[in-house]
Amino acid sequence: MSPQDFKPVMHPAGFDEPLARILGEVRTGHWFSMAELLADSTRDRRLRGTRISLLAQVAAGSNAVDQWVAERPRDPDAVVMAARVAVERACKAAAKGLDQAQNLGRRAAELCAEAAAVDPADPAPYLGRLALAAGFGERVEGPASCPVPGPWHAFRDLWRVDPANREGCHRMLGAVGTGPGPSPAGAQLFAASIVTGVGLSSLSPLQLLPLYALVVAYEYRKAQGDGLAHLLWTTDATKTEMARGWNWFTSTGKDDWLVVDLSHLAHALVVGGRSDLAADVFGALGPYGSNRPWAVVSAVGDAAEEFVRARSTALSAAARRTDPSGRARAGP
Repeated sequence: MSPQDFKPVMHPAGFDEPLARILGEVRTGHWFSMAELLADSTRDRRLRGTRISLLAQVAAGSNAVDQWVAERPRDPDAVVMAARVAVERACKAAAKGLDQAQNLGRRAAELCAEAAAVDPADPAPYLGRLALAAGFGERVEGPASCPVPGPWHAFRDLWRVDPANREGCHRMLGAVGTGPGPSPAGAQLFAASIVTGVGLSSLSPLQLLPLYALVVAYEYRKAQGDGLAHLLWTTDATKTEMARGWNWFTSTGKDDWLVVDLSHLAHALVVGGRSDLAADVFGALGPYGSNRPWAVVSAVGDAAEEFVRARSTALSAAARRTDPSGRARAGP
């Protein structure tokens, strides 16, 4: 099969095949497999967090969690899922401007507080409160290191429970960079404050946060009709972030990777002139792809097509690469 014939698996569960297998059941109102999956995730906080987030998005459209809580009202996983589903429903109502949004928001906040009381060390309820604050447009001034408005109260509460939480930082990035009165510069400042100002581990996936902020900035400039938006990927600052991302990639392994993180790194390497290195990232992705950043950077919004085009470019660059000495390739 030629690279152009490759068809990526663009599934939100990414590498998490057990999660992908049960989402259909959740959509149709069945909860038992969801309960089993979360029970099996208790030892891996990052995995549990990503599962709860996606499950809540899917379960918000069914009665699966409502039935779970009715059957097992004291199950901590059921309690936290009820809170996160309530947040999803409230935020959707707020986005649509529905009259019941405020009441749904208040009830979601109550459920998040109840879930936090059950397990004060669990970041999931605090992530729910952050999502709720972002969805309802909470804007307070940030700290001196990042003086941009956003849902900082909820973010600080989460940070106290789980510093450098990946989902929390990405939610903040979206809150300060998009929505009414978008501030792509604010998103870039927030990302920089995380990777340079909080003693972040070199193994943290948040090392890639500035690459996400660049996509936010590109999306904004593209929407403004800026024909030079692509030049964002040619600056020295962007090359620094490519190097940061490459160093993270070569220092971590599959247990540390998410499809969307690898996708942002692969894209940055291709447009930044290091397609040869991007080939290794596409190799790590295997058959998987993600909607972002590919839909954003595509001229026609076709994520799969853009992914295949970038992957083909990277594989071609790798095929032309020669190093008779056998030395390791230099990073960006």
